[in-house]
Amino acid sequence: MNTRTRHRAKASHGKAHKQFLPLSLVAIAIASGSAVAQESAIEEIVVTAQHREQNIQDVPISISAFSSNDIESNMFRDVTDFVGRTPNASFVSNGARSRKEISMRGVTNFVSSNQARRTSTFGFYIDGFNLSSSGSNPPIMDIERIEILRGPQSTYFGANALGGGISVTSKAPTADEFGGSVMVDYGSFNTLDVEGTLNIPIISDQLAARINYKDVSSDGNIENINPLGGGNDSDYQYLKGSVLWTPNDKLSVALNFADSDELVGMREGVPSGVFSTFAGGTLFANFPDLNGDGLADPDPDGVGFFPENDDKVNFNSPQEIGTEYQYYIAKVDYDFDSMLFSSITGYVESDYFLRGDIDGGSGDYFNEFRTVPRDSFTQEFRLQSTGDSNLSWNVGAFYNDDEGYIDSKTIVGAAMPFGLPDGFIIDSEESRETSTGWALFGQVDYSFTDKLLVSFGGRYSEETIKSDIAGFGGAYTQELSTEESFTDFSPRFAVSYDVSDSATMYGSVAKGFKSGGVQLSPLPSGESYDPEELWNYEVGYKAEMFDRALRLNVAAFYMDWTDLQTTFQQAGLDENGDFIIFGGIDNAESAESKGLELSITAAPMDGLVANINIGLLDAKYNQFVAFIDGENRVLDGRTIPNSPKMTFSADAEYNFPLTGSYEAFVRGEYQYRDEIESSTSALIQTGFPWQVPSYDVANLRFGVRNDNLSVSFYVENLFDETYFTNAYQKAFSGGLYIEPGVQRIGMKVRYNF
Repeated sequence: MNTRTRHRAKASHGKAHKQFLPLSLVAIAIASGSAVAQESAIEEIVVTAQHREQNIQDVPISISAFSSNDIESNMFRDVTDFVGRTPNASFVSNGARSRKEISMRGVTNFVSSNQARRTSTFGFYIDGFNLSSSGSNPPIMDIERIEILRGPQSTYFGANALGGGISVTSKAPTADEFGGSVMVDYGSFNTLDVEGTLNIPIISDQLAARINYKDVSSDGNIENINPLGGGNDSDYQYLKGSVLWTPNDKLSVALNFADSDELVGMREGVPSGVFSTFAGGTLFANFPDLNGDGLADPDPDGVGFFPENDDKVNFNSPQEIGTEYQYYIAKVDYDFDSMLFSSITGYVESDYFLRGDIDGGSGDYFNEFRTVPRDSFTQEFRLQSTGDSNLSWNVGAFYNDDEGYIDSKTIVGAAMPFGLPDGFIIDSEESRETSTGWALFGQVDYSFTDKLLVSFGGRYSEETIKSDIAGFGGAYTQELSTEESFTDFSPRFAVSYDVSDSATMYGSVAKGFKSGGVQLSPLPSGESYDPEELWNYEVGYKAEMFDRALRLNVAAFYMDWTDLQTTFQQAGLDENGDFIIFGGIDNAESAESKGLELSITAAPMDGLVANINIGLLDAKYNQFVAFIDGENRVLDGRTIPNSPKMTFSADAEYNFPLTGSYEAFVRGEYQYRDEIESSTSALIQTGFPWQVPSYDVANLRFGVRNDNLSVSFYVENLFDETYFTNAYQKAFSGGLYIEPGVQRIGMKVRYNF
């Protein structure tokens, strides 16, 4: 801790209208902030965004952080739950837990998760290990803290963290006493979530282990009326273990392991009744024109279309989609009194798979069999200063070795569309990609006075990508073997000034970078794509007022980037009149994003805490000519997909004593997201489902608890709103598919021992 932060409290680990309930409680909390005598202050939040423990108010970055108490109160289940509570963050859901893509400040991971080498736009760290090469939606199980950093975080999170960083910290084993917990959550659609935790001391004050197991099963909210097809029943199983050895006050060694097995009986969604340009323009040109507009229409197939149908499908052969992964992390910390050395070694192997029906209808048109195994090894070394000097520093080195494969085939079914024989392979890809890279990074912070702190940091990285790709789509066949290397230096400069003992202003400039790559394409100009770069300019203000009864964080930003990477998929006829299918990655020449973020936490009286999060965003292409539906389309000035102009969330919880050691609580939550267009191809379309309407959702939770037992009842989507986050291309005959929002009612019991 340097002299600038001495005035802070000592950091410690985190110990009539449908909107009426949550908004009323929040309004009361904020209005009362200066009027009610305080018996308790807002919980202090400690983060490790800059590889050292700091009060969140001292970090010159726009951060949303959730403690273990927040995670439990909100009943977070996956990444979409905490993204929905983050200003200027959004997500789209493409029919599976493993197919959710997030956006922050208009920066979205447009690059498909189906690629052999998954290059995320965000750094996603679990206990210091970057998991983004294999997935970005781990289970929320026994978590100490979640941090969401907006804007490029290349210095500490890596070259591909140009959109931001997400850091998840698990609860560590403790060597003082045996303990644990059991949780059972039962809710709508026969959904059963069972979780168990054991903390096991092995050697007093030196060695301990912690084990977690979770099993979530559900019948699903969508029924398949076809007896041959199966439904969207699911079973998710997770195992996590950790060992912590602290033989003395200088050395600690932590070993973490996790195993995940996710399986669901279909890519979730119901037909929208609208063809994508890809499917409707070519594949089913001979389908009936049911509405007389001169264009082929999807087949209602006895179930109809959304929103009249929000829970039924009709497909005739089984489908399975899921993800399996295991990761191993070893972290060693050694304290040299004035310096701390850290080593983090990580390895992950995963397999994303999809097999079975892909046409989405009762006719046996197409089946797909796809597996995408990946593995990644990383090694990071860090050395950082400790103590009370005005000068603090942090330097490190990083190495990665990633490898991924694709084995994918689309096979014609018994209906033999276009006269193709049963079993004919219409689309195939067998690819292998490797990525090896290294980086040097560091940051220096200097307190010129007790109030003024200046930071400068940066990351130099080199990455070499090797690709061996072979595939065909219809009559289009190509093989490609190539190697590309990319280098980058991403600097960051920040200055912060303490306006008072409890208020800080800051400004920062940071660069973000994401490597380019190669791909199969019938277009000569499309066989490679360029790196993506952006510059983020940000100013902010952080304050705590009324004896820490009110916390206010506000940030304004402007981002300017070049060669934004975005995906496309096309079908059509080549110059010989033969049918071809292909997809890939394109670059938008330039784009910009600007906006405002506001977070407020208020504790006006003992037992009442409320939060408000607001994001205002204007993200658009400045210059972009995109190849959509067989033509070049000028998208200059259009809003970037998945960039809502406004996001809003609010929650309030009131606790009051009952009898003995028990207290009761009631909690209201509300989220709003403005309308979006969820894909590049949607930008040339109008109406449903291309333009995704704005939506809002309210939740209600209440129950009783003490230190050992909690019983909670909940209604999520309290007013049973009909909404969807996006439309996606799942199948052919059913057109674009929609994963509908649902109401969930349930009861959760947790016992700590």
